[in-house]
Amino acid sequence: MSNTPIHSKTKILNATPEGIKIAVKTLSAGGVIGIPTETVYGLAGNALNDEAVAKIFFSKSRPSFDPLIVHVSSDLNSSKKLAKAEIIDLKQMTRLQIATCDKLITNFWPGPLTIIFPKHSNISDLVTSSLSTVGIRSPAHPVAQELLKQSGLPLAAPSANIFGRISPTKSEHVLSELGEHLDYCLEGGECSVGLESTICSINQSGEVSILRPGGVAADALERFLGHAFIGIDSSLGLPAIAGHVPMAPGLLESHYAPKKTMLRLPQNMTDISAEAISTLVADSFLKVQKVSVLSTYLLSATTHAKLFNLFREVDFHFLAEDENDSLTGAHILFSKLRELDANRATLILCELPTSSKGLWPAIRDRLTRASKQA
Repeated sequence: MSNTPIHSKTKILNATPEGIKIAVKTLSAGGVIGIPTETVYGLAGNALNDEAVAKIFFSKSRPSFDPLIVHVSSDLNSSKKLAKAEIIDLKQMTRLQIATCDKLITNFWPGPLTIIFPKHSNISDLVTSSLSTVGIRSPAHPVAQELLKQSGLPLAAPSANIFGRISPTKSEHVLSELGEHLDYCLEGGECSVGLESTICSINQSGEVSILRPGGVAADALERFLGHAFIGIDSSLGLPAIAGHVPMAPGLLESHYAPKKTMLRLPQNMTDISAEAISTLVADSFLKVQKVSVLSTYLLSATTHAKLFNLFREVDFHFLAEDENDSLTGAHILFSKLRELDANRATLILCELPTSSKGLWPAIRDRLTRASKQA
């Protein structure tokens, strides 16, 4: 409890039998709690209970047009079982869709993959923003699975942070963001993936599109699915008007953002000129005393020197050693953004990853939405 912020009323529940029992009782009574998953910490409530779902939206200050993902036990490991549990509507699916969904479930659940299904009428319309579909996933975290199995509930669980801000990967992040709203947060340690799930849509022919890149790499899906993998459908993201309902969470133009201004550089950091950076900062109309620079990999001495010549103080941060280490980049991304948001810098400059390997496309997606175009 020593890490609990002074303003927080939230109690940390250790994942003991007693702690799980309290969490189950709270959820069954229509309450909401913080829970660990392998991706990020979620703000969980009963997906069948309108009041609980409304509490999630209120606690996060989340707009009602942004749908939630529903988390289920690993026991529901087929489309047929999900339908029997009255979570999805199997009658709205083709045989090819069902076959592909079951292949994905068998190979990627439990894990960071969300699949879009036709929803059963039992699922609250608040969860799906009145869409006829719902995103379902089974988390790999053992604490989340124990909670799902003991409660017997499907849990709506978006990231446990104020809407649009940096996603939480530790329980202390949940308390700092939502400590005034929650009674409990289940402790599960630091999230192993550190990046939200990949969201997939399956068409009537059984072909798979990624709506949001995430913890399952696009190239892994392509290797597994072959010709049935269409790719990343970028046309569904970044709605220009808030009233446009996105088909999946995390598709709004501004998301995952620090409170400070973070500007993304227009080209690879190693090629950027001093003149371009000077223009970038001048155009931001900020009085810059100290700058934090977040790059994909360790920057060259030449680039360091350019930046030291431009700013009074500069500190440098990077996500991974090289292109083959996207897992590390994903794992530390949100914690790193929180660190930079809390330091003395008045501006953050970030480099967008250019690699298409592993989780770099997902990291690029998060940084793009968290930053502003220079």
